[in-house]
Amino acid sequence: MSEHLLEMAKARVRIKDGEVEVLTDPLISCCPLRRDLYGISKESRESVQRALQSHMQELGMYGPNRVLELKEKPVSFGASEILMDAMSEGLVDCAVVVCEGAGTVVATRSQVLQAVGAHMVGLIETEPIAEIQEGLVKRGSLLLNSQATIDQVQGYQKAVAAGFRRIAVTVAGANAKEAALLREMGEKLGARPFLLAVHTTGISESQAAILAETCDLVWSCASKAVREVAGKSACLQMGVSIPVFALTVEGKRLLLNRALHFSGLLALHRASLPLTPEGKQPEPLI
Repeated sequence: MSEHLLEMAKARVRIKDGEVEVLTDPLISCCPLRRDLYGISKESRESVQRALQSHMQELGMYGPNRVLELKEKPVSFGASEILMDAMSEGLVDCAVVVCEGAGTVVATRSQVLQAVGAHMVGLIETEPIAEIQEGLVKRGSLLLNSQATIDQVQGYQKAVAAGFRRIAVTVAGANAKEAALLREMGEKLGARPFLLAVHTTGISESQAAILAETCDLVWSCASKAVREVAGKSACLQMGVSIPVFALTVEGKRLLLNRALHFSGLLALHRASLPLTPEGKQPEPLI
């Protein structure tokens, strides 16, 4: 049996032994992405609980029967979708991501990466689930340890030690200092990581500034600071409701590669950034 602490719609949630307990009210009242994915027009403790229960029922998340390979791409410009396409094109060799029951994981297969990340929310702490760990290792992933520790810096070091050089690393916005450390380590080790900042809702302007300076891609989520700080420094924006900002040529390449693989229709045009039309953003921006 295991316990996991996470955030969804900026509500704090505990999942213990397969039971969902929403500890706080969500700070986000409406998210366009969650509305499109899950049909949630207004966030509440109940909507958060239903979404997580759906993940558990359909994908086995937070339990021993978790789905560990996935082809579907539910999010148009999600981090796992972008990295899945980058991996298939050889732009990225592996991705350091976070999975419940396993902690920090070095994923080396695109469908495993997608299964881990497609519906992952802001995982804060997690406890080991042997079946998830064994399934990931069987599918070529490297685990930081068996204690399900979450440490993206150590995950990056493990990937370098395993011989990978084109390494993508996801970093939670609240851990902006990790991004700066990873950028510094990449220069010393000769293996520049692709840094992707996710789960940025509620971060400060100073944290947003660090992400803008050090990351290749930054997701805006429901962050006012990211839109104002990183958005103004971006060279490319993908999406308007939950914009993804490319801050470097490397980030731009990853986004354009996703556009190449995207099966829907797209319109590309010149614009002053950030492009965040009113009425299409999460409410409120914090």
